[in-house]
Amino acid sequence: MTIEEVIHRAVVLRLTIEIQYCTRRGNVYSFHINNILYSRRYGAMYIEAFCLEVEEDRTFKISRIMMVNGHSFSRIFWNQIGDNFSVI
Repeated sequence: MTIEEVIHRAVVLRLTIEIQYCTRRGNVYSFHINNILYSRRYGAMYIEAFCLEVEEDRTFKISRIMMVNGHSFSRIFWNQIGDNFSVI
């Protein structure tokens, strides 16, 4: 199953999931998210979701999601994370 298929399932079934997300600078964070929708502003390559840790809506680029509910996806491209990739 691809990351896109996992995210699509979470959108359709309205699941709460835990993601591990890598920012453009290479920082890796874990978030529990729900109310997941494809982004109307940025298109289907992004999702918008309510982040339980910060209690606000956030936007995530799907290709930067490294893990969903403990399952890894290794599609982070080095040019997306910048010079600080020692945390990965």
